[in-house]
Amino acid sequence: MRRLLLPALALVALLTGCASAGPQPGQDASPRPGAAASESPVAEPAPRFVGPADDGAVYALAVDATTTLRLPAGDETEPELEGGAVLLIPVVSVAGDGAREWEIRGAESGTAVVRAPGDDGWEVTFVVG
Repeated sequence: MRRLLLPALALVALLTGCASAGPQPGQDASPRPGAAASESPVAEPAPRFVGPADDGAVYALAVDATTTLRLPAGDETEPELEGGAVLLIPVVSVAGDGAREWEIRGAESGTAVVRAPGDDGWEVTFVVG
C-alpha cells in the first residue's frame, strides 16, 4: 500500500502544478506588444447557414470552402461585401418559401465582411486561410 501512495502523491502534485501554469494574479495576460496587429480575429468554423441572427460573429472558412447566407422571406436587404477574401454569389431559390440565398465561398486568405446596411443592419466577418 505504501508503494502506491508515494507515486499517487507525486502525480497529484504534478497535475496541480499544470493546472496553475497560467498567469498568476497580478500578472498581465495580454498579448505582447505588436502581436494583436498581426493576428486574425478569433474565429469559429463557419456553420452551414448564416444570417442576420449571426450579427457580430466571426467565422473561419478555408479557401474554396462554402457556407450559405440565408435571408428570410420578406427581408429585401441586399447584402454588401467588404474585402476580397470571399465571393458572394446569388443562388436561385427553388424552395418556394420566399427566402433568398447567397453562396459565400472562400476565395483567398484574408478577412471579409458581409453586411446589411440600414438601422436593422447586421454584419458577419469571415477569416479565410
